[in-house]
Amino acid sequence: MRVCSAVLLFAVASSAAIAQNDDDQLQQALQDLNISKEIIARLSPDSKYRVRGTVHVRQERAKGWEWDHQVRIYLPPSYEQTDRMYPTLWVTDNNLETIQAALSGGSMGFTQELIVVAIGPPGDVNPAEFQRRRTYDFIPPTEELGPLLGTNPADSVGGAAGFLDFIANQLRPMLAREYRLDLDDQGYAGHSGGAQFGLYVLLNKPESFHKYIISSPAAYQTWLDMEARYFEKNKDLNAKVFLSAGEEEFTHAIWSRSQIGSTVATMAERLSARAYPSLELTVRIFPGEDHLTVTPMAYTRGIRALWGNP
Repeated sequence: MRVCSAVLLFAVASSAAIAQNDDDQLQQALQDLNISKEIIARLSPDSKYRVRGTVHVRQERAKGWEWDHQVRIYLPPSYEQTDRMYPTLWVTDNNLETIQAALSGGSMGFTQELIVVAIGPPGDVNPAEFQRRRTYDFIPPTEELGPLLGTNPADSVGGAAGFLDFIANQLRPMLAREYRLDLDDQGYAGHSGGAQFGLYVLLNKPESFHKYIISSPAAYQTWLDMEARYFEKNKDLNAKVFLSAGEEEFTHAIWSRSQIGSTVATMAERLSARAYPSLELTVRIFPGEDHLTVTPMAYTRGIRALWGNP
């Protein structure tokens, strides 16, 4: 309510106050609403805060891979004006733009500011090559797969462990030396195949991230079997998880065959039934959304559920 009041006040009062060269009046009004000094500083006419964050781009190759991954590092609008550490969200499929949209409002301090690291094929590869690379990156070897994913040729899958090692043990330490990544607040976001990779990490090395946004994974038996193997050795799962799908994925001719709806439902039931003491699970089904439209909703709601507002 306080933030909404500030937005309304700024929209109405700023034009009048600043037009009259009376910025002090606006600043005092914001203080009266208990708006933080940082937000007030952002709204000042002489503010040095940026409207948008900055993006740094590089190419990096995982150990044993035949191709480079494009890595784009997004630094939030306040980054150059502070010396604090920032929560970091790692997103696959090089899907930076959707995350940036989900962080809308960050320049005014009204939404959580994150460093984002987007990893995946560069934008100039063709769709077939894009799918080939991501399938290998995301999916474990055939002996770990169920009946749906197990039909993939053995040489087209199997990179999941190496891809996780690339993120956690190669890229993260390197980027942490260059940027102010808060290593105690690391999140992962993935959609579709990227969500399946998220489940793989969650059920094998959950400590790799603290928070997970898992949007529309498929092939439920693979992950139910993997969770059962995890539970045999572990009675706790320390993570915050946002698991979701679109309503229309349950009935669409293609997505229903991929078992997306049942994957989200069965994983939600299984994880809840285990009653892992440290697991914080949020599940959402988004009305009217299908596999191609649900991603922005999943990422926006997932960020807010896992990080909240400033």
